Amino acid sequence: MTRQSSKSVIGTKAFAAITAVEGLTLSAASKTRLANLKANGLNNDERRAEIIRAYRAAR
Repeated sequence: MTRQSSKSVIGTKAFAAITAVEGLTLSAASKTRLANLKANGLNNDERRAEIIRAYRAAR
């Protein structure tokens, strides 16, 4: 018997609820950045790359 791996993706609201329980919150700048990325119609990989770029530039 082979076991198939399954991938689960949670939405923004579910992720926010989970992180709130853990005591984590997004900064105002992060919220703005994510809203802008979503508004620009970027796919998940493009959004991830932009977030990584933003944090690398901040160093």
